Amino acid sequence: MNTVKNPFFGLIIHAKNDRSLLSLEPNVLEKEILEHGLVIFRGFLSMNNDEMSSFCRQFGDLLEWDFGHVLELQIRANPENHIFSQGRVELHWDGAFASAVPRFNFFQCIEGSAEAGGGETTFLNTVKFLESLPLDQISEFKKLTIRYETEKKAHYGGVIQTPLVSEHPITKELRMQFIEPFNEDNVEVNPVNTQIVGMEREKSDALLKQIVAFCYNSQFFYDHQWNKGDYLLVDNHANLHGRRRFQGQGLNRTLKRIHIL
Repeated sequence: MNTVKNPFFGLIIHAKNDRSLLSLEPNVLEKEILEHGLVIFRGFLSMNNDEMSSFCRQFGDLLEWDFGHVLELQIRANPENHIFSQGRVELHWDGAFASAVPRFNFFQCIEGSAEAGGGETTFLNTVKFLESLPLDQISEFKKLTIRYETEKKAHYGGVIQTPLVSEHPITKELRMQFIEPFNEDNVEVNPVNTQIVGMEREKSDALLKQIVAFCYNSQFFYDHQWNKGDYLLVDNHANLHGRRRFQGQGLNRTLKRIHIL
């Protein structure tokens, strides 16, 4: 194998000789994911749902949804959840409205959209993002608690209230949990009503827009263009992720995802 650093953050591991991900040492991978936040695997053999589940169970139990363990992410007609729409998906962490927050997200790309453009998955390493901010800015962020509310549709929705900055439950580093508001592509399906607790709406909206700008302008913000056969293992406690709007032929992009507890 050949391992290189991703220019933004994370690692890229290239396979040799048609190797299976199941042949890799899970303890080593877990150490890498916690240190780097994201690991991209390329050149490895494809896996069916059972093989994906077996690989993921090496790291922990799997979060089971109404649809099971494996979610197929593809554009749908009349979607109940905007992750199945053509539009942009806001930055968020997975499991925000679930009974448990997964440690890791595991993705396999069945059909990519790199040539067509659009549909890139966006990632922000919030640990490195916070480390890059001035101490007084971090102190201000630590004071903020945000309330999120959205109608429950498909497997997503409810009401939560969470601090913007908290400790990573494993590494104990500071990380940020944030659901990006003001997504113009998610007005009709299931928009999230977001407000900073104890702050009047106008002032809250202004500060939230400032936080969004900080996120997208960070040097630790990464757009992943999906190629068929890509795998990603992501630290869900450290990273926020979203998606760029699909363009033209990119609409056939298909991913499979599993949540690891």
